[in-house]
Amino acid sequence: MPLLTCITTTHNDGALLATGVRSVLAQGFADFEYIVVDDGSTDDTADRLAAIADPRLRVLRQANAGLSSARNRGVDHARGDYVCFLDADDSRPDWAFAAIARAIGEHAPDVVLCRGVLREIRGEPLPFYDSGRFGALADLCPEGAAGRDHPAAARIWAEAYGLEPQAASKAVARALIGTRGLRFPDGHYFEDVFFHSLALAAAGRIAFVQTPCFTYFRRYARPQITATAGERRFDVLAVMRMTLDAFALTPDFDDPACRGAVLASCLKLAEWCATMIARPQRAGFRALAATVLALADPRWLDLADTAVDPALLDRFLVLPGGHADAR
Repeated sequence: MPLLTCITTTHNDGALLATGVRSVLAQGFADFEYIVVDDGSTDDTADRLAAIADPRLRVLRQANAGLSSARNRGVDHARGDYVCFLDADDSRPDWAFAAIARAIGEHAPDVVLCRGVLREIRGEPLPFYDSGRFGALADLCPEGAAGRDHPAAARIWAEAYGLEPQAASKAVARALIGTRGLRFPDGHYFEDVFFHSLALAAAGRIAFVQTPCFTYFRRYARPQITATAGERRFDVLAVMRMTLDAFALTPDFDDPACRGAVLASCLKLAEWCATMIARPQRAGFRALAATVLALADPRWLDLADTAVDPALLDRFLVLPGGHADAR
């Protein structure tokens, strides 16, 4: 069995699919398999994949069921000891798998978390959004890995929960996925915060790779699935509800810093959607967000000893008179 399984999902990505596929197959580390799940493409994606002759590549095809379903199918077929992900139009530098494998060999973690690079539309490479948190983790954990018995474990886990929940930023032990039933939320978008939070909650040991191991491309000519201004953005509220409810059942929920970091990640994502959604829908969006928070465990709104910005939370609470803030 290989050490790593990398999973890419694709739906009508066409020529852009080559970005991710080529970067994976060009890795300097050889002990991996590569699964590409074709989620019901109707363009030339299937032909492009069929033209790649590489024994490490396995292609799975399914009727269009969405990104979460496609990732879950890839996980179900994975044979590697660890599972990682890469979107079809993003890429990995050729040292990425070697760096991840080194962290696995040295620390035997349940989850490996990696820095990334942001590639803007003009081509300039920038640190990924969570670069500051990786710097904080380097200070808290200079040895590069921590278990639950680490003196600063609570602070380390809180910082990890606050990282961008990008799928490419992590490798998760397949044994942990299986024993804890970790899944992406079938049928939903904005799925990464759910998987990220529950994977870290289940992990007994995490490792950090400070060398960038993926490049995230912002493509304005081809917006990401979640970049629409339409009703699809309401789906973030369903995922937020699932994340808050599921995380409330974990031991880390009792730690205010960890609880606050997960809430802050959810609110940050919801605020992004609220500012991008069509203006006539904003009042309804914020009213539904307030309902999600009202239905959650009351301890989510106890902000003592957390890093949650009260002003951000206030924007999702119902104002006096029962009207949601539609700013």
